[in-house]
Amino acid sequence: MRLAQAFSETKVSHLDLTGFARLPASTSVAEALEQMRVSRSTVVLVEGEGDGKLVGIFTERDVLLKIADSTDALGEAVSDLMTSNPQVLTVDDTVSEALSLMSGGHYRNVPVLSESGQIVGNLSQHAVIRFLTDHFPREIYNLPPDPELIPRTREGA
Repeated sequence: MRLAQAFSETKVSHLDLTGFARLPASTSVAEALEQMRVSRSTVVLVEGEGDGKLVGIFTERDVLLKIADSTDALGEAVSDLMTSNPQVLTVDDTVSEALSLMSGGHYRNVPVLSESGQIVGNLSQHAVIRFLTDHFPREIYNLPPDPELIPRTREGA
């Protein structure tokens, strides 16, 4: 299977959508950061109170841009500092569509929702890279650091 074909035929639901924390909007920023640390994730998908619907996303980028200079923000609700109504993907979107969205918006994480709008997971740039290396290991692992710098002679004795 060629790369373009794999991207256009593979659904987002076939990629690794784990690696996120899921918290209600009323959670404090300090609690969200602790949950990110414990789950070793860089993203929190923020859901509405009791309905499981996505209302926002809180990422390491938000921490650096909005919290790093102000320790007062740690007591605020995560809903005050999250990105509201983020761009999303559905489980039926293709990897090609996901890459287009991620590249165009400079996103490292995109929430994935079911047809009914429930949170299914998070598509990270690392999941896309794993998809590439799993499906095209020969092409990926055999590239020299700079394809233009192919050695002219064998190394070694």
